[in-house]
Amino acid sequence: MKPKAVIIGAGVGGMCTAALLARAGYHVTVCERIDTVGGRTRTQVIDGLRLPRGAVSFQLTGALPKLCEEVGAKFELRPISKTWFWLRGGDGFVELPERGGIKKMLEMFAHVHGGNKAGAMTQVGLQMAMAKIGKAFKNPEGAADDAGGPTFREWLSRHTDNEDLLALFHAITSAVSAVNDFEYPAHHWFAHFSQAAMDARVDHFGMVAGGFEAVSQALADVVRECEGEIRLSTPVRSIQFENGRATGVVIDDGDGGDELLKADVVVSNAGPRATLGLAGEGALGAEYTQRIEARIKPVPIVLTFAVSDEPLFEPYASILAAGLERVVTAMPLTNICPEWAPDGRHVMSFYGTPKSCLEPLDHEDERRANIADVHALFPDFEAKGGRILDVQIRDLNDADVVARAWPGQHAPVTTSVENLFNVGDSCAPDGFVATPAAAMSARLAVDKILAGASAAPANETMEGR
Repeated sequence: MKPKAVIIGAGVGGMCTAALLARAGYHVTVCERIDTVGGRTRTQVIDGLRLPRGAVSFQLTGALPKLCEEVGAKFELRPISKTWFWLRGGDGFVELPERGGIKKMLEMFAHVHGGNKAGAMTQVGLQMAMAKIGKAFKNPEGAADDAGGPTFREWLSRHTDNEDLLALFHAITSAVSAVNDFEYPAHHWFAHFSQAAMDARVDHFGMVAGGFEAVSQALADVVRECEGEIRLSTPVRSIQFENGRATGVVIDDGDGGDELLKADVVVSNAGPRATLGLAGEGALGAEYTQRIEARIKPVPIVLTFAVSDEPLFEPYASILAAGLERVVTAMPLTNICPEWAPDGRHVMSFYGTPKSCLEPLDHEDERRANIADVHALFPDFEAKGGRILDVQIRDLNDADVVARAWPGQHAPVTTSVENLFNVGDSCAPDGFVATPAAAMSARLAVDKILAGASAAPANETMEGR
């Protein structure tokens, strides 16, 4: 008889875990509270348009595509791998080199900042500042790996006071991590941009023709092919325990009653904090509980959709913007996937990092600032028939926050119960964020499950992370 695994949640982390375990010979049951797979990467329909609620870019190399290839998950990818840069005060949009890292970014910045039109002394000062930053990056002293370490903005300010350079790195930091550079620990910035975390970097990327939820749908097909189950509209009420082990979950049976699903292993893609709630008071131990509650904090975001009669932006590419009030990146969705707007309208998504990622958001101010940034990026917005379709403010308590934990402050996949695991974007190694983090967490959890590894003691599971 096959060993049984129950997966709580059909987001990317849960579906990656489910597909890996199904291919490994487990009977897998996925329980999802809403009526579709994909979690925060599902598709939404607004004014007849099919739009991404979460992730847009799919990396073409790294943890997630490797995992999908391994299990045989099939979906249509449309490569992009181009990014254009916009800087307030510059001359418009400039195409970035496809690869090259920070050095190329700085070279491009010098060009955008003024090139031959800038005064000689301005150019000399800019080049000196960039050289100083480049040298500091090679040996980032002072970016301590502890709670008292500096934020990335504090660290960078030791090496330059150039406001435009600071704006550039704010845009880079926010685009990658969704956290403000003045709130983001410097150590974790360097962890992400280190060679060790290259798999998490989106240097080569594309979009999924069916929307990012098509990735989870393809993984669900793998589970079904292996005779597993995907139970939609099936909330999990609790995780059951006996003699220090998880024995299954209690679900809503659809008729107002309860149903017990027994399992040899339980994997939660609901987020570490939600897992605590499902486990019940005391089930995971006071020390583990306190560490999770102190460590895990969500990341808010503001997502703005705009629709226009003419394209606001022509290239088959993404946008990185520096010097705006909130918006740091944007994607011309229908340039790549025109079928998402069946009547030929043109849709763009804009992603804004809030004024603070630590405090509840001022919704009125966030809406104002993000809409103003759209108009700043595209002064011809109204001339091209542009209108704001929707402004979605994902606050700290929203179920669809952009991330369930700050980069570098993730939980381990193991818990204090040996056969209960967490997966998702909040449970990956340093340097991994978003969907690559979810895929990596699935890989780590499944490796431990298949190896029969026991969880580390609660006071060790988060050490050094």
